[in-house]
Amino acid sequence: MNDQPGLAIASVIAGVCLLTVCDVFAKTVTQDIDPFSFILLRSCVAFLPVFVALSVSRTWRYLRTRRPWGQACRGMAMALAYTFFLRAIMELPIADATAVTYSSPFIVAILSRIFLGERVSLSRWAAISVGFAGALVIIQPGSDAFRPAALWGIGAAISVAVTVLLARRLGATEPAPVTAFYTTVAFALTGLVPVLVVPGTWQMAGGINLWFIVLAGLLAGSAHFLIIFAYRKGEASFVVPFEYSSLLVAVALGYLVFGDVPTVMVAIGMMLIALAGIILARRGSGP
Repeated sequence: MNDQPGLAIASVIAGVCLLTVCDVFAKTVTQDIDPFSFILLRSCVAFLPVFVALSVSRTWRYLRTRRPWGQACRGMAMALAYTFFLRAIMELPIADATAVTYSSPFIVAILSRIFLGERVSLSRWAAISVGFAGALVIIQPGSDAFRPAALWGIGAAISVAVTVLLARRLGATEPAPVTAFYTTVAFALTGLVPVLVVPGTWQMAGGINLWFIVLAGLLAGSAHFLIIFAYRKGEASFVVPFEYSSLLVAVALGYLVFGDVPTVMVAIGMMLIALAGIILARRGSGP
């Protein structure tokens, strides 16, 4: 695979920051409507930028994928990750939920060694330990400060790690717009199935919430393409640390929109996670 680290970094940073803006819309809208209705409506809008990407790249013919099971598994894992994360931000500040979910890069670094054969050096193992320590500081298991909603973030982190590895494998044969299309299909089904089978789940948004959903869908569709593209252009265990750029955006937007101020422990945990990411990024593929 022809890796382009600079392009991969720029793409993943843009993608995760767009998703953080989407999180603000999601937290706002789900105060008024069922989260599965939000997922369904957002997914319908998200098809628009995906269709644009398919048209510009002229990859419509590749929708008859050579990796149907891989696409299905990645899409399901991504949709599951978002469902878990959405539940987390409904109860936690966005920055807290985002920080907990960012234990996923360290899970990726471990699994990329096992499943992709990518080298994980001693310095990366040290960074993994620091990153997990940061996640534990934020969650504070066994203390009075522990919030059960943080477990939704852990579930999201594990699911995200699976999607990253699958994206890296699919990137060798599947164009990024095609993978983004199947990801959006999985999201739509995640919202549609509960809406169809659970009475009272369907709730149509109106007014400003409808506009928030439209914006969230457009941004999410674009973000999925950018993140998938990033993992096609860079080694998984190298690219993931740059996802931490969205932590700053999450803190800023959480404060500006919801008045959330991270506690001292959460701030320490974030710094540990960021430090671990910097170690991974600086060492690259080195020893």
